[in-house]
This record gives sequence, C-alpha cells and structure tokens, in this order.
Amino acid sequence: MIKTIYKIFTAMLCIAMLPLTVGSSASAAAADNCQTEISKARKPRPSGALNQDGTYTKFDYSNMPDPKETIFACVNNQFLATDVPVQTENGFSLIPMRALLEALGADIAWDGDSRTVTVKLQGKTIVLQIDRPDASVNGRTVELDVPARMKDGRVLIPTRFVSEQLGSAVVWQPKNKAIMIYKPLQAEVTAQAVQTKTLGTDDYKYGNYFSTAKRFLLHKKNRVVLVEDMGDNGLRVQEFTPAFDKIEEKMISKELPLLGGIHLGEDGCYYVVYGQPNMEESPTKTVYFIVKYDDSWTKAGQIDISDVYVTDPFHAGNVTMDSHNGKLAVYSTRQRYLTPKDGLRHQSNITFLADMKSMTLLYKGAEWPRNHVSHSFAAYVRFDGDKIIYADHGDAYPRSVVLQVEQRDRIVSELDILKFPGKIGDNYTGAHVGGLEVAKDNYLVAGSSVSLTEQYGASKTKNVYLGVVPKGAKDAKEVNVVWLTDHAVDSGVDIEETHLVKLNDDKFVLLWKESGNNEGLFYAVVDGSGKQLYRPSALQGVPSPGHIDPLVSGDSIIWYQSDSRSSNEQDTTMLYKLQID
Repeated sequence: MIKTIYKIFTAMLCIAMLPLTVGSSASAAAADNCQTEISKARKPRPSGALNQDGTYTKFDYSNMPDPKETIFACVNNQFLATDVPVQTENGFSLIPMRALLEALGADIAWDGDSRTVTVKLQGKTIVLQIDRPDASVNGRTVELDVPARMKDGRVLIPTRFVSEQLGSAVVWQPKNKAIMIYKPLQAEVTAQAVQTKTLGTDDYKYGNYFSTAKRFLLHKKNRVVLVEDMGDNGLRVQEFTPAFDKIEEKMISKELPLLGGIHLGEDGCYYVVYGQPNMEESPTKTVYFIVKYDDSWTKAGQIDISDVYVTDPFHAGNVTMDSHNGKLAVYSTRQRYLTPKDGLRHQSNITFLADMKSMTLLYKGAEWPRNHVSHSFAAYVRFDGDKIIYADHGDAYPRSVVLQVEQRDRIVSELDILKFPGKIGDNYTGAHVGGLEVAKDNYLVAGSSVSLTEQYGASKTKNVYLGVVPKGAKDAKEVNVVWLTDHAVDSGVDIEETHLVKLNDDKFVLLWKESGNNEGLFYAVVDGSGKQLYRPSALQGVPSPGHIDPLVSGDSIIWYQSDSRSSNEQDTTMLYKLQID
C-alpha cells in the first residue's frame, strides 16, 4: 500500500511513470528548473481519496518520509521522479539504480541470480553486488562507503560513488535536501552555500529593447565581488576569495532611486551610475549621479549631472562603462523631453565622459550627443587606446546595428553592421546586440537576428552573428558578418540572450541561449578575426548567465545560477566555470 501511494503521489506531482522492471524507478521530467519540481514535490500529500461507492479511503503515510524531509535528485537540472525515495545510510545517499544510470546515459546489466549490477559508460565498467562492501571499477577493487541495497524490489546504488566514477559532478544541497548531479560537461560545476536572499538569474529581458542589469560580478585583486540591486534596501555587496569562500557582506545606500550600472575602474575604485526621473523636464534637476567608491566601498567622489534633456534615464536600454588612462566612459539610453512637433517623448542614446581622479565631467551628450542614435535599444562602449568605440541597436537613425569610433572628441567613423528592413522607428527589428569587444586588429559586435531577407518579420527564428569591423574601416563593405548558427526560418529557434566575453586580444567566447525547438545554452570560441577556434557546442544542463557579464579568470569564464523562487536561496546558488583551452 505504501509503495502504491508513493507511486501515485510522485506521478501526480511530477511526471507519468514509465513501465517498471526490477531496478527501474524513474525518468527525467521535462522541466527546465529542477527547483520548481522539487517545490511541487514538497507540497502536502493528499489525505485520501473518494471511492466510486462514495466512501472515503484515508491514506496511511506513517512509514513514508515527510515530503519536507525527502531527498530529491536532479541530473543536469532535470528532476528525477522515483517510485522509491532516495535513501540514506551512514550519511551517504542511495538512489534507485535505473533512474540515475539512464539519466547519465550508461548501459546497465542486472543479474538477478547473483544480484549484481554492471554499469558501462565512456570506457568505465563498474560492477556492484547487493550488500557487498566493495565494487569493481575496470577490474580494480574499490571499497564503498555504503554498499548497494535492495528495497521494495528496486536496486539502490551509492549516488556519489557511481556518479563520480562515471565522470559526473555531485553537489549536495543540505538546506534544500537535494542532490544535484551533472553529467560530464565542458563546464566544471561547483557549489557554494554562501549567498542568501540572492536575486534570481533568469533575468535577461530583451524583446524589442534591452534593460539595465541588477547583478554585477567583478574581479579585483584576490577577491571576487558580487553586487546586487536590492531595490529600496540599497546595494548588497558580497566579497569572496577566488575559490568563492565568503569574506564579508555589506549594504550600501543608493544615492538615487534607479541603478544604471557598476564598473570596476582601472584605478581599483568602483564607479556606480544612479538616476532618477525628470518628467517635469527641469534643466536644474539632477538626473544622474556618477559615484566613486574606494576599495572598502566608502564614497570617494560624486558627479552630479543635470540639463541633459532627459525625462527617464536608462529608458528602454542598458548601461555599459569602460575606463582607460584616467577617463571613464558611461554609455546608456534615455527618454527625451517632449517633442512639440509630434507631442511624443522619443528615446535615444546618451554619453558621459569623466575624469576619474578629479571626478569632473568632461562631456555630457545632452540633447544631441555627437554619436547620436535614435532609437538606441542597446548601448555598448569600449576604449581602444585613445579611441572610444560605441555599438548600438538602432531602429530609426540609423536603423541598424551600428558601430561608431570617436577620436579627439569627434566621430571619425560610423559603420552599419546589420541594416534592418522596415519603417523608421518601428521598434521591431528582430535583432539583439549582446556585446562589443576590441581585438588586436578588429572590433567585434555579437548578437542575434532574424533573417533580414527571407521572410523578414514573418519568422521569429534567430541566428547568432558576429560583426567583424577592421580597425580603420571607412566603408560598410569592409565589415564581415559571421553567422555562427544557421537555423532555418521555420525551425522555431529563438535566441534572445547572447554574451561576448574577451579572454585576450585574440580569443573570445560567445555564449547564447536558444529556446524553442533547440533548447539550451551554447558556446563557441573565435579569434580576433572572427575565425572559429571551437565550433558551437551545447552545454547541456547548464543554465545561462542571465543579465550579468560572466567573470573572466585566466582562460576560464565563470557565472552562477540561483533560483529566487526557492525558500532556500543560500543553498541553491551554483557556480559554473567554462575552461577554454
């Protein structure tokens, strides 16, 4: 009766069970977020069931574990629903054999006479016998912390031993009572139970236009700094060692209600851009603060900015910053003052340049910045020596992904990378811009777009592009657009989130998240000319960074995943490290 109730309960909450044989117990649920499935499985069980004759049968759960105390497992973020729960013995977990091994893709052989399991995967052969304290790994005898067991006709095997012997990573989340198992991946998976009340990482919102980030991961000396916008509570700053052991945490009050962006300057100070609305269109009201913080996050300077023709800072776009030779560049978007001619408040870009030492403003874009783009739905800036490079997602003037080069306070080059069909100011372009970087001989702009020729506007299918602009180029004909994916217009693949990460002047990583018929996170590695060093590869089971720039550490990039919906945020933060050879 107990086993039957458990089967009904897990099937009802998770997925329908496959036919069961000896050792069979589960299949992976088709859920993107295993934490969501775990939360469902922890809901109170039904007290009973109404029979066809009108009588009521009360279920007896006295011999079953409390759902709040039950251990659940996920493989590559896919929830495993089992008809026999995970067991513990002497502090070690035992998991239904077939559930785990099928999820890992292993070959399984069960000998009922000798009660022996033989597992094969990627050149490894593991032999376990029920109740035997050791196992054979490629013919070598290995002592077990806990042997395989038989329960309710199901074979349970030691989770960590088998998973790690097959090359998978195992992470135990004690507060969440969850076992996170990751198949062999290109990304190394680690876990740190150090962050509390952390923001969720499913925060990348970029439809026709982009948005500002709420999380920032920075690398300073021998520390990693995570800053999060906690709304009215201010900025939460956490500092970690490079191994992500927590050093300290503090809260910083926000100088204005809106956070635009955060930059770690070349001088080791933190630069934060704040903003506030100015719907009254007052030329004397401070709309932006650029605030400088020292190493300990003590305020060390501030620039007040007004009279810049702004009613809503950061409107319909993002904020990026860069610093070089004592100069800070802040690039963003804004909603402008009311235009009398049409009675509308239009959107465009805006630029600020500041002296970092004296904290004085060198340039403010005001009504017509010298690199004017309208509308600018994503704005990126990078220094290249004494030049400032801008990339925009424009849908009006110009209606293109456009790159501009500024030198000695004037724009010396303006080049279209992708030109969009359609009407000026339509908002819809079917494209995104996900990054700008400077290579040795070129400027690189990454993003995604629908087909700009075949079925433009009729298909949502997007592909990843990399615009390669030679330094010194004067004509758009010199621009080379490299397409890293080639999804057919009827494939239904949508790509909204893209990242361009610079490892050095000749090695760059592109990350992107595909949804629709080709769900998952992918990456490719290119050199400074756009040539692919590693062809696009899937990172199965690894979530995307979301709206945060991945951290660069040597030849690795690092990001994290956290589910803000979980009641145990401290336990659900997972770090991902992608090592690039």
